Amino acid sequence: MQEEYLHYLWRMKRLNFNQLKLTDGSTVSVSQVGWYNLDAGPDFFNGTVAINGIKWSGNIELHIKSSDWYLHKHHLDQAYDNVILHVVYEHDKEVLVNDVPLPTIELKSQIDLSHFRNYQRIISTTRKVPCSDVVMDHQLALLQQIDVLFLHRIERKGLELIELMNVEKRGQNEILLAAIFKAIGGRVNKLPMQELACIIPYQLVLKERWDTTRLESLFFGAAGLLNDPIEDHYFLKLQSLWKLLKHKHGLPEMNASSWKFSGIRPHSFPTILIAQVVALLSYFEFHNLSALTSLELIEKIKHLPDSTINAYWKTHYVFGKKAKPRKLGFSRLFKQNLLINGFVPYFIALKHLRNDFGFSDKIIDLMEELPPETNNVVKYWENIGFRPKNALESQGLLELNNEFCNFKKCLSCKVGMANLEK
Repeated sequence: MQEEYLHYLWRMKRLNFNQLKLTDGSTVSVSQVGWYNLDAGPDFFNGTVAINGIKWSGNIELHIKSSDWYLHKHHLDQAYDNVILHVVYEHDKEVLVNDVPLPTIELKSQIDLSHFRNYQRIISTTRKVPCSDVVMDHQLALLQQIDVLFLHRIERKGLELIELMNVEKRGQNEILLAAIFKAIGGRVNKLPMQELACIIPYQLVLKERWDTTRLESLFFGAAGLLNDPIEDHYFLKLQSLWKLLKHKHGLPEMNASSWKFSGIRPHSFPTILIAQVVALLSYFEFHNLSALTSLELIEKIKHLPDSTINAYWKTHYVFGKKAKPRKLGFSRLFKQNLLINGFVPYFIALKHLRNDFGFSDKIIDLMEELPPETNNVVKYWENIGFRPKNALESQGLLELNNEFCNFKKCLSCKVGMANLEK
């Protein structure tokens, strides 16, 4: 037996509530199972039950065995003092709260064993997506789950930006830079890119954005990438500029070891990413970003001119090492990351900071206009029959895969529940 399964039975009311009795023989009726709590504390808040006709309101805790109350040290935690009902699979020990027996229901005789075996079959699979063989039988549930999880995903990212703003004591423009840099950093270098964005004040970026060389010296210098003894004309020029700007503005400097070069392709090296984002900052007007419609924003990003990227990086991946000349520009993936993982979380943050829920419509419009991403998760889902039609659906799929399927949280998923109850 698993506690998560008991939670499912209780919150979905998949028990014969008319036949429930306490372990001492008292009658019990359940009016409200309570609000399911996924954080610390009792499993269900504000439940309502009647024991021998007397109404009780409070929290409800579930365990596999009643002795788990002591195993989990709830008897030492005041958060559990107002638990009114203990629901267990097996009652193996009397639980006392303030020297009074805690009313307990034993579910062992109430469990539908065929239902439980079906649940075990689902979660014991070795498939990456536990329901991959039947998921297309539940397309409506899948689409509903994707919509919900897309909203969860972007809300989380937006609130992370607000938290960053509060911790770093930055303004709205600074968190825009942080969102952009983190988005461009990708999976490997997103955190050092975000740290870099927080080092350079936004007003200094505005002041220097008209000179790409000075802007590059700021960001490469603050990144800690201008300290090596490299005999390269452009490198030495940036190094000299950085020393002046660092002293003038009292700027800190990251440790170069923060950046990851190994295991990634040269076109995704931090040096290339920084050069690209500097080119973006030198060209793109951010002051009226929130006033643009979703289509206007897509068009502006779509037509970013490749010529704004410093020509040095067409023959270099790192400082001082010449490479074969190549075309360097803003790739489709760069633009997609910028929109989905940069601007969308920023708009969510603005929604909360300005209490302007019009940003929600802008975000939905934007994500529905963008094509779906191409990654391993999306490819897997396409192979089992579901092809996302836009970025909203591909982002929802990522959240479903990363937060539910990977951990087999089938009992918290609309598709998993539909599969279990079929």
